[in-house]
Amino acid sequence: MESNLPPAMQLDTQSTAKQFYEFLAQYNRVSEMCFTHCVHDFTTRKVLDSENTCAVTCLEKFMKSVNRISLRFQEIQFAQSGNVAQALATAETMKK
Repeated sequence: MESNLPPAMQLDTQSTAKQFYEFLAQYNRVSEMCFTHCVHDFTTRKVLDSENTCAVTCLEKFMKSVNRISLRFQEIQFAQSGNVAQALATAETMKK
């Protein structure tokens, strides 16, 4: 079916599929990392409060780090393109 699409739509479909694959891979890595770090007691079926808190904290830290890296990447891109004022404005907006 994809071969019936125009070349531009084929590229868009491939790009979307690749982004989705990368999202799932990242989701699986984070899940595995936080699970390995936080869950140690397999004697009960119930998720312990400490495990739940640890997992939530782990995910929050990961999301904050991704946001911070994204912000820095944007700043670098704006600076390289010569739009320093836009980079500073974006940085201030993201800090709030």
